[in-house]
Amino acid sequence: MEESVHHGKPVLRPVVDILFLGSPGVGKATFLSQLQHIRNGKLDVSVPRARVLPPESTLSFDVTLYRRPYQFRIHPSTSTLFIDDFPAEPDFTIIAFSISSRESLHNAQFYWRKQLSMHYHDQEHAMPVMLLGLKRDERTENRLEDGSFECVMPQEAYRVAQEMRCDRYAECSAVTGELMWEVLEDITRTAAKTTTDEGGLSQVNSCCLM
Repeated sequence: MEESVHHGKPVLRPVVDILFLGSPGVGKATFLSQLQHIRNGKLDVSVPRARVLPPESTLSFDVTLYRRPYQFRIHPSTSTLFIDDFPAEPDFTIIAFSISSRESLHNAQFYWRKQLSMHYHDQEHAMPVMLLGLKRDERTENRLEDGSFECVMPQEAYRVAQEMRCDRYAECSAVTGELMWEVLEDITRTAAKTTTDEGGLSQVNSCCLM
């Protein structure tokens, strides 16, 4: 907990630590860079975009939800390996992959999810995990020689999220802004709920599609 001042009165501000995992190149940096440009339910495309650099440290955001202030601290992975200096007890984890890269979904399922379980085994029963598909604007319906889709389709990603025992699945495009607001709302609500007695896990304890 941190203390802030609201209308001249001290207010306890819960701090929520969020891991943002995923292989380099899946779009994590672009997604994080766009958060400040979300306005009134959509991405403000009129704002000039600076060059996006990979995140190298924790990003902090002050958020107000239901008239209560929170501080969300996002800890992005910066390597192909699970070697960053992550907090000892994170509250919420987002595992990202690129919709245009099947390899990144494979890495999300068979590397990042397993590393998360290995490092935070004791917290798994209470920590919500989201599988997040990025670069939605790059999805095509092109097929490979075996007839399968070249890109990851929503039904496939949802199935993988269930196999990964994720609490929810969502996808968006940080470039066009498609579904960015909806994803941000879901992340915000889930993060805030981790500070309550009920916790941030889905009430039905199964993967929810966003």
